[in-house]
Amino acid sequence: MAMAEKMSVKMVKSVKAPKEPGTYYRLLCMTGKNKGFSYFLNSKRVVMGRSEKVDIQVLDGKSSREHAELALVGDQYVLTDLGSQNGIVINDLKVSQHRLVNNDKIIIGQTVYRYNKLEIENKEVVAVDDDEDELEEYEEEETKKSSKKKDKPKKKNNIMVIAIVLLGVVFLLPEEEAPRNTKRKGAAIGAVQNDVLKIKASGNDGITDPEVRDKFRAFMHRGQREYRERNYFRAIEQFELALILVPGQVDAISYSEKAKEALDQYLKSLKSQAEQDRGALKYRSALNKYCTIISFLQNYPEDERYKAAEKEVEVVEEILGYQKGEYKCF
Repeated sequence: MAMAEKMSVKMVKSVKAPKEPGTYYRLLCMTGKNKGFSYFLNSKRVVMGRSEKVDIQVLDGKSSREHAELALVGDQYVLTDLGSQNGIVINDLKVSQHRLVNNDKIIIGQTVYRYNKLEIENKEVVAVDDDEDELEEYEEEETKKSSKKKDKPKKKNNIMVIAIVLLGVVFLLPEEEAPRNTKRKGAAIGAVQNDVLKIKASGNDGITDPEVRDKFRAFMHRGQREYRERNYFRAIEQFELALILVPGQVDAISYSEKAKEALDQYLKSLKSQAEQDRGALKYRSALNKYCTIISFLQNYPEDERYKAAEKEVEVVEEILGYQKGEYKCF
């Protein structure tokens, strides 16, 4: 059987380094919809962009269809802007061309990738704890930015509401009674504000112990964040931790069920897309999608969806001329 041409990019939802010894060139997606995906570069030329036809699809509204090119020159990749509309930032500097070095940050729109040249000398070097830590740091930064953006409009809106109420008091009440009634109305406004603060402090989770409540809300917050990022297993894990802390809590149960349902729908969607790709003879794209299913379920090898995806990978391997088991998803 003839050997097939090696895929230009191997995409894996994992931050772990390969097990097999060798030299690997990797882009790790740090933010955005594909956060946590590793892209291993296997070709002398790799194209990044918004188009579905490129080697690395950048799911970012500010990405051009063909945004950037990675070309292997010697033993390092050189990144070149392909005339994109919004440009490329390497670390903190906007560039048109740049020779990549270890730990360079490639920024396209709001999406950040980290470049690494990995030298694996033995099979024991697998875990990359720094990558997981850095991903967590990016998540915390994004959360803080999002909170600030949400808080500002609220503060402005609260000031506007108070101002409107005060103006209403001034104009609607008789002039001679304004001082006495304004004071009384002012007290009423203050009372409403205190009620709102109490609601925010206690929440609607029914937890009276402050320490338990803070831990519970932290689990729920992380679970919701992972859910938005489509990291459904992590989301489910956080909601289950919340339920261990507060058994039977309605919101935690609801979110856990939603995450499980979303995971199921996402995997069904990936399977459907893979089948469409096979029907259109886009076998490499189909392989990527089957491997994404396997990556999501890698801790659940007995899951029927995992087994089915593995069988489909074997079928596509044969179509592409690969030896059985030659293509590794992770």
